[in-house]
Amino acid sequence: MNGKRKRRAGIAWKPLLKSAAIGVGVLVGSVLLLTVLVYLEWLSETAIPAGNTVIKIRTALAAGVAVGLSRTRAPWYYGGIAAILALSVSVILMSVYLGAFRPTWTLLADVLMSFAIGSAAAAVFGRRRTE
Repeated sequence: MNGKRKRRAGIAWKPLLKSAAIGVGVLVGSVLLLTVLVYLEWLSETAIPAGNTVIKIRTALAAGVAVGLSRTRAPWYYGGIAAILALSVSVILMSVYLGAFRPTWTLLADVLMSFAIGSAAAAVFGRRRTE
């Protein structure tokens, strides 16, 4: 034993949670915008399902880009996790609003879609290490 310890990588919680919070901010802003547009009758109520899909994509993109701009190691992994965390906030809020949590195949598809989009965005916008 020479006194040196191997440094463990661990999880970078600060950029992960910060990026998820940015995703949640985009989520809340997008939901409010969709609500106002439907309320003012600039969009019909039939546009809500498409709007929800666009909101989920924007949320995952925002979280992924935020991670990509802050991480040099494994940005794709952190981007996917941050996108899932941001999506989880919306699932929790809807479960509280509806009074019940219902796991469905659609929820699984949303989680996989969020991970894929967040990962891709983080990989594209990830900072490159200079060696």
